[in-house]
Amino acid sequence: MLYQVQLNTLAHLDEEERKEALATLVEHTRTANGGATAYLRSRIKAFELRYEMTSDELLERLAEGTQKETAEIAEWLFLLDALEGGRE
Repeated sequence: MLYQVQLNTLAHLDEEERKEALATLVEHTRTANGGATAYLRSRIKAFELRYEMTSDELLERLAEGTQKETAEIAEWLFLLDALEGGRE
């Protein structure tokens, strides 16, 4: 869920309310990546179920040339890349 705080709203809050709003914003920012990661994993899992293979098997088949890259496969690869990019 997206959490936003407008600067003009912060300006009208007292110090304690401002600290609370900023702390909430920071917490939502920290957990937002976890939500994105869960979303990516669920989409990848849907592809794995649809094609009845793991993502590792897909990559092997592409490298061997036994799997054709379609628009759906490209989307699957994009999701894998996005998930990998989120890991540090």
